[in-house]
Amino acid sequence: MNKFRWQWVYLLFFAFVGFAGLSCDMSPTEPQVCPDFNIDYFGINVLPFDQLPRTHYSESILDELDYPMDEDSIYIFVYRGDTVLHPLVLDEMGIIFVAFYYSTGDEYYLQRAEAHARKLEEMADKYNGALYFPYSFEVSFFSDLLSPPWYSGITQGEALLLFVRLYNFTGNKHYLELADRTFASFLTFKEQSPVWITTVDNLGYFWIEEYPADEPSHVLNGFITASFGLYEYYLATQNPTARRLFLASMTTIKHYLNDFRVPGDISYYCLKFRNQEPKYHRMHISQLLQLHRLTGDEFFEEMSQLFYEDYHE
Repeated sequence: MNKFRWQWVYLLFFAFVGFAGLSCDMSPTEPQVCPDFNIDYFGINVLPFDQLPRTHYSESILDELDYPMDEDSIYIFVYRGDTVLHPLVLDEMGIIFVAFYYSTGDEYYLQRAEAHARKLEEMADKYNGALYFPYSFEVSFFSDLLSPPWYSGITQGEALLLFVRLYNFTGNKHYLELADRTFASFLTFKEQSPVWITTVDNLGYFWIEEYPADEPSHVLNGFITASFGLYEYYLATQNPTARRLFLASMTTIKHYLNDFRVPGDISYYCLKFRNQEPKYHRMHISQLLQLHRLTGDEFFEEMSQLFYEDYHE
């Protein structure tokens, strides 16, 4: 199966599905209760691979990374002097190697991507039929302390993205199975389980949490990044629940985006702590343009321009 499978896998079958009711469509291995949440109308554009998020990387990035590698050439992470498996690093390196494979056609990069995907599979925890990729180290996020094992919405979303892309490029149905089981992690909500990455707020808006805590922090860049995984999973599978969760994500982001904006200044990283970081402000600007490409909704492009006018270097 050559790399150009990507171009036709999305185009073979894409019919716009009408809205379903608010109950989730789930397989027998998935949770059987789904909270109601708000969903507005958005288009879902089918884009070629090189117009998708997380597809453009210079090969020089490999020289710039400060991650060490283990004996199997898997990128690892140094935490308090110890080397650990960091699931988000595995996600991101796999995604980078897929992008290199697409741009060069070099099978070596595909093999490197698959090796990082296998490591994710090996480390995965299983709850309610879903795969979760654990953090084995403690993280303090301002006043929130996350003790291992804990799970992150951004990590789940990027793993979903990686598995979908590997399936599209290789045709190996095992990657689709991994994607299905990773997607299932989005279907167990805070309101249902101590292991969760998604929640619905008191106004009925759906959130994917980068740092799941008793009081969710609502990190914007992590939420948007995770939604990219939902988008590509929906296009690859036509799963109606994935469509609903992607549309619910867009609905929440559109509703709350002005709460992240600081006119004339750097946008908030999250709503709970309202910290401001230039790096993530620049990321917000870029991500909003990406949401405009995915949905065609002019609001996201307009807000990206406002964020840019508020602060840029």
